[in-house]
Amino acid sequence: MIHSSLSFLTHELNDYLKLRTGVSDVDRVFLTSVATESGGIVIPDKALGLSLMNIEEERVFKDQRTTLINDQGIAEHLNPEIKLNLYILISANFQDQDTADSSDDYVEGLKQLSYAISFFQSKNVFTLENSPLMATYDAALLKLVVELYSYSFEQLYNFWTVVGAKYLPSVLYKVRLVKFQERAVQDANLPIEKIKIDSQTKL
Repeated sequence: MIHSSLSFLTHELNDYLKLRTGVSDVDRVFLTSVATESGGIVIPDKALGLSLMNIEEERVFKDQRTTLINDQGIAEHLNPEIKLNLYILISANFQDQDTADSSDDYVEGLKQLSYAISFFQSKNVFTLENSPLMATYDAALLKLVVELYSYSFEQLYNFWTVVGAKYLPSVLYKVRLVKFQERAVQDANLPIEKIKIDSQTKL
């Protein structure tokens, strides 16, 4: 579910950038880690990297229901589904390796990053109705909400220290809610349909 959610968002962002730049045969966004253990950048040059930075359980909307009625009318007892928030980083790797190529400079990286921000500003809720392609990535993927996530300079420093690479222009988003329900039945029985109260019981 995590891989399909992020693969879908990468595809959607790529499609938008192709329309925005007018170049339809070049992918500009890659689902990848940011850096190697030695600090080398993994994101391809002249590209944006979409990277998973953290996974958080959503407890506010945690479902406590553990009983469902199946198609045969049997009550099935399940563990409640897990709802996750994913924190994704979009980084611009434009290192100016070729000084004669203006498509590889710092300003171009900021432009491509701005396009990514514009995309999620214009469309931050993804459902089967407005994004039918979602179902081809995972049948259980029904809705994703992408929210800009801001953090302080101190958090920024700590963040890139953990990543182990020099800072790249980037933006952090929170993606919710990715749901996991394996439907592993703990036990099953006929549901209670009637409750009989005996008012004639003598003490």
